[in-house]
Amino acid sequence: MANPRYSDWSSDPESTTHGSHSSVERIVWTEDDDNNQIQQNKTSFAWTSFFKYCTVGSLVGGIGLAIILTFWLTSKTTATGTLIVTTSSPNSSSSSSVSASFVTAWNTPSATTLSSLSTAQLVQAEVHQQAPLQLVQVDQQAVLQVVQARVHRHQHQQALLQQAVQLARHQQHQQQLQQHLVLVSNNLRWNQTGQIVAGTTIQGSSANQLNNPSCLYIDNNNTLYICDQNNNRIQKWIQGAITGVTVAGDSTGNQGSTSTLLNNPMDLTFDNNGFMYVADSNNNRVQRFAPGSTSGTTVAGTTSYSSALTGLNRPSAIDIDNNSNLYILDMNNKRLVEWGPNATIGTLLISDHTLNNGYDILLVSDSSNQIYISTQLNRVIYLWTFGASAPGMTLQTVNDSQNNLNNPEGMVLDSYGNLYVADRNNNRVVMYCANSTVGIVVAEDNNSVPSLQKPVALAFDSDLNLYVVTGNNGQVVKLSRI
Repeated sequence: MANPRYSDWSSDPESTTHGSHSSVERIVWTEDDDNNQIQQNKTSFAWTSFFKYCTVGSLVGGIGLAIILTFWLTSKTTATGTLIVTTSSPNSSSSSSVSASFVTAWNTPSATTLSSLSTAQLVQAEVHQQAPLQLVQVDQQAVLQVVQARVHRHQHQQALLQQAVQLARHQQHQQQLQQHLVLVSNNLRWNQTGQIVAGTTIQGSSANQLNNPSCLYIDNNNTLYICDQNNNRIQKWIQGAITGVTVAGDSTGNQGSTSTLLNNPMDLTFDNNGFMYVADSNNNRVQRFAPGSTSGTTVAGTTSYSSALTGLNRPSAIDIDNNSNLYILDMNNKRLVEWGPNATIGTLLISDHTLNNGYDILLVSDSSNQIYISTQLNRVIYLWTFGASAPGMTLQTVNDSQNNLNNPEGMVLDSYGNLYVADRNNNRVVMYCANSTVGIVVAEDNNSVPSLQKPVALAFDSDLNLYVVTGNNGQVVKLSRI
């Protein structure tokens, strides 16, 4: 027998010695049982081998099928899809969407492709196609251009909207300002019966008299400076005084061309440093006087008339800006010239035959290149831009029975931008409200005393009281604001 068989088990002497009462059941084999066991083992080995071969075959077949499917998928024709990109402006709560068609293969995108989608700033992307949803490759530059174009368009629309809002606000502000100015202008009133503050009812050369005065300047202290033209002097008149003090020219009225004499002074102004400038008309020059000095220095022109830019021919009006640039109406040369500080030659700003017999000039307060010019013979006021060949605006019409200006001379602006004109031959003062081309009469001669006949110059004091110089009567009349 190959293996010993036992019919029963006896007690283990060693186990008995140790007092163990456990016993193990032993299986008793017979010869028939042994043959059955061998047959069962053969059958089990056959089935095991069969399953092993099937499993290996399945794995090999699956791998082959996967390879075939892979080649089939990679060689599949491309499909067209639609990419919907949603963008959001960083400065806006709104979002914009843009669609773009593309052609792509049904393969898996690389990490670089997925990174490019982030670089293009794609917020959301959906691909719609008939095939199952697949990750797709997108041309980075094309999508970036589409997104950027959309973002730029959105930003441009936002900028246009902001500009429109700002323009609307500006227009509303301008409209409110205009309404305010009109309201203020409508409420500007002056007593039509004035009082004489300089000169007498009789013209003369005494300290308390004037002779054909042509200009008026009032400083911040409400002190009057008057061009006493036919007396060839400048008179300073302190408020409330009954006589004037000569601050330039001869006090007795003698004319001359020396540094201390004048000949028919027609206009004057002051710079920010307190220097006084006088248009010494018949001497064809502009004289500058330091504060407290009666000796002048020629700053434009010579004592002889000239049409060259180094000379002048009967200057009738002057004005000065904050940079001490001097503007001169060169009447007989029919031009406007500018002389800078310490200049030896003038710069031509306007030259036109319509400036024939021009009387006064007035710089526009809110502009660096515009000026008002009054002309006696043309009977109009021009608003002229430096260098222009023609005036930008002409003021002539008046809302009155005498509906046109007649020999306008002196002018003045108030703090609201309203323009006032001495309408000499109509014996009245006309106001043109800011941005208006039709004047209204604010003061006129009513045959009362004092007379407002032949007004030639105007000025305001700090309380907006209106002062009118009457040429024929040789007086300065104050009209109190009411």
